[in-house]
Amino acid sequence: MSLSNKASVIVVTYNHEKYIRACLTSVLDNNPLEVIVVDNGSTDGTAELVEKEFPQVKLIKNPRNLGYGGGNNLGVRHARGEYVVILNPDTKVEKGWLEELLKPLEKEQKLITTPKILTYDGSKINTCGNIEHFTGLTFVRGLNGDPRKFDEFEYLSGLSGACFAMRRSEYFELGGFDENFFSYMEDAELSWRAHAKGFKILYVPTSIVYHDYELKVPSKKIYHLEKGRYIILRKYLTWKELLLMLPSLLATEVLTWGYSILNGFEGIKFKIKGTKDGITAKVEKIECDRKKLLRSLDWKIPEEQLSYSVVDRLIKRIANFFYWINYKVIVR
Repeated sequence: MSLSNKASVIVVTYNHEKYIRACLTSVLDNNPLEVIVVDNGSTDGTAELVEKEFPQVKLIKNPRNLGYGGGNNLGVRHARGEYVVILNPDTKVEKGWLEELLKPLEKEQKLITTPKILTYDGSKINTCGNIEHFTGLTFVRGLNGDPRKFDEFEYLSGLSGACFAMRRSEYFELGGFDENFFSYMEDAELSWRAHAKGFKILYVPTSIVYHDYELKVPSKKIYHLEKGRYIILRKYLTWKELLLMLPSLLATEVLTWGYSILNGFEGIKFKIKGTKDGITAKVEKIECDRKKLLRSLDWKIPEEQLSYSVVDRLIKRIANFFYWINYKVIVR
């Protein structure tokens, strides 16, 4: 039996009628054990299309939107496969994508694999795994790069929520997605938790996904990113680590405030609200080897992402200098 026949592919949808046909057709071409679509109350005909055109797909219709994390957790609870694969609906996959993504899982325990994700037309890189920064920031890796690059297997700080795979039993061991993250940052939190619980994240360049993605951070997204960042820091670190990280945390505040101010009144409003809600939200502390966790994360941020001028890049370069010095002190 091929590895693909041991996998359940979970696709959570919410008004994705435009994409779902191409997504499911390409996934089924990889011969998984099953495909489960969890529809979060779509109103555009997504669920009806799946029901009519893909009778072999297991469709779970939620009366309300459970969010990306909640929808995936529900799908995994209904899965039968030895392996589970989480996949965004606004994607299509190459033939052989699934087999390649699963191969490393057969050889190593406590492992999560994440593929090479290109833009929908294949002309550029969307992400080759994510960059999880030790101050809670998160970035896509290789954004807009040449698709031929990033062709080596690598252990990373972050998985991409657009697509990753792991053993179903280990998904439950890890606890799945934290459903307190309704949208955005749920993959960042899962990456931190994976490292905290001794898992590794492996980038698999031979597994190819195409994703309709453009990096945008509008004002409302600032709220979710900042709220999530503060929750993650409070969940995984103590006051001791946070005090040691103070120079880096202040540098990150300069960057996030600067970006929020560029978004005008709305950006400032959502930055303040995200900070407030992130600091006051109830969190369940995760006990772990915190120094080891921090060593698993990145200290450097990509200078080109969300930079609109030479000044932006210069500020990030200066921030990276502070991050590097502070990180060395923290993890020594």
